[in-house]
Amino acid sequence: MAYSEIELDGLKEIVNVGGGNAATSISQMINSRVDMDVPEVEVMAYDELYQKIIADDVEMHAVLSKIVGDIDGALLFVITDESGQKIAKMMLGSDDNPSNEIIASAVTELTNILFNSFLRAIGDMLQIQLIASLPISRYDFFGAIISSAYMAFDHYDEQILVIHNEFTYNNESLDASLFLIPGEGVLDKIFKALGI
Repeated sequence: MAYSEIELDGLKEIVNVGGGNAATSISQMINSRVDMDVPEVEVMAYDELYQKIIADDVEMHAVLSKIVGDIDGALLFVITDESGQKIAKMMLGSDDNPSNEIIASAVTELTNILFNSFLRAIGDMLQIQLIASLPISRYDFFGAIISSAYMAFDHYDEQILVIHNEFTYNNESLDASLFLIPGEGVLDKIFKALGI
């Protein structure tokens, strides 16, 4: 199913609010400025992910949480190892090379902030309360990550909302992708709430 530019702009605005809230929360946590560029937003079919988003020969850090509340779905955050190391150094305030365990912990902590900021933006718009379940972290190839995300939950839409964010900290760019795996009809509910 194709979505119009107006619908995608509406989704981008929600994401922009959620990402801006997340950047503010992270800035307060590390006591240093974190900026976020305007996100790129695209809705695509599950099968397209393998062809358009991330090569399957690269291992990634990933965090998955189920959406808890009045709508069904899941959030998946994926980031390269290089950006994961940058996040760990940012969160720890150190230039030492972090271990994989420290990277996973830092990415999970940042993701928890990002997920809940994003869900607050959606919840405020829909006038419902949404939170993210306890996150599950994983380091694996992208194909295995996205497949396991779909297998973990039943009755999800074939359309995925793909959000590409770039956070900037001390002139360092942190590229990341956030995936909203919606329950059936969730995107239509969002569009209806936006008056689209």
